[in-house]
Amino acid sequence: MAFSKFLLTFVLSFSVLAGDAQTRSATYYFEKGEESLKNKSYKTALAHFNECLRLSPFYYDAYYSRGLVREQMGDHQGALTDFNIYLESDPEDKEVLFTRAVSRYNFGQWAMAKEDFLKLLSLPEGGETNTVYFQTGQAGDGTTRAFTAQRHLKSTLYNYLGLIETKLKVPTKALLYYDSAITLEPTNSDYFLNRGLAYQVMLDTVRAVRDYQQALSLNPENSLAKHNLALFFKGSDNLQSEVLLSEAIEANPKLPYSYAERGLLRMKTKNLRGALDDYNQAVRLNPNEVDYWLNRGLIKEQLNDIPGALADYQQVIALKPDYEKGWLNHGNACVKLNRFADAIEDYTVAITYYPEYGLAYYNRCVAYHRLGKKAEACEDLKHAQKLGISVDSKMKTQICETK
Repeated sequence: MAFSKFLLTFVLSFSVLAGDAQTRSATYYFEKGEESLKNKSYKTALAHFNECLRLSPFYYDAYYSRGLVREQMGDHQGALTDFNIYLESDPEDKEVLFTRAVSRYNFGQWAMAKEDFLKLLSLPEGGETNTVYFQTGQAGDGTTRAFTAQRHLKSTLYNYLGLIETKLKVPTKALLYYDSAITLEPTNSDYFLNRGLAYQVMLDTVRAVRDYQQALSLNPENSLAKHNLALFFKGSDNLQSEVLLSEAIEANPKLPYSYAERGLLRMKTKNLRGALDDYNQAVRLNPNEVDYWLNRGLIKEQLNDIPGALADYQQVIALKPDYEKGWLNHGNACVKLNRFADAIEDYTVAITYYPEYGLAYYNRCVAYHRLGKKAEACEDLKHAQKLGISVDSKMKTQICETK
């Protein structure tokens, strides 16, 4: 009996010690993960948090931290899963709820992000906080303010809700949220910038311009405000538009779309070398935007760099195989290189993706004609005319004449 009691005591003591060791081990890996996260060693941090959660699956702080790591590593869905698990244990943790809301917004989950931001608005302010967030300019122009998930948060929430309503194509609601944000923080230039975008969606150009100008008066370096103002001058005052775009680029040289817009203006004013320089920068900053490659190809064609243009159109097709304009322009370049059979193939693919593409029929007609295939050329010319392409009567007579 005494031996059994001793054995039971030993087993219980061993179990407690084993449990303590397991807890210490999980905590050890959590702390190591936090240290790696702080040092931006994300792969190492992920390994530590994984081990922590293997040893202690209910170590909820590790889920939040692992979510932060996964987000940094580009695993947005994995990050959201970890934030969801943490919030099941504490649904009103403002820091984690705000982090998940922003993550959902960045991941394009507008409706779910809206739910989180509205819930944050309903929670009382105050309480402890461990994280300081930095709100930066919409175009990454630099830090504008610091805030926490406990204090000075409401204007930020209203701003995000305005952005979401704009994404959801409900600009009237967006305006209400931006008005609230501006009332709480009337010196934040981004709030005026975003409200201007909502007015622009509503085609209220007067108020949009006024808000962009107010954004610039609050922050003369707000590159997006300069960019958007430049678009209003495009067509009516191209010189002023180019000046504003140049200022936007100077304020933030990392904006590919400002280079692209200035490149378009320079194309119209026949400054082809300047336009090429701009699109070189746009492609460098955002190599996945097909229209940048397409427009650079058009510029190269005008500069008689046909092989260079062909290479750019090939990149367009590689990025977006069903983009009919890519195939059309690739075919046009082939024609200039006297590669008529290749051009016909390109135009045929363009028509496959867009059966009502009258210009593709017209250009294929020209290629067929250059190869002496008059029947095919005539058929395409008639089809192009039916689709609204203007056809010269002399050309039609020449191609479709019968003997």
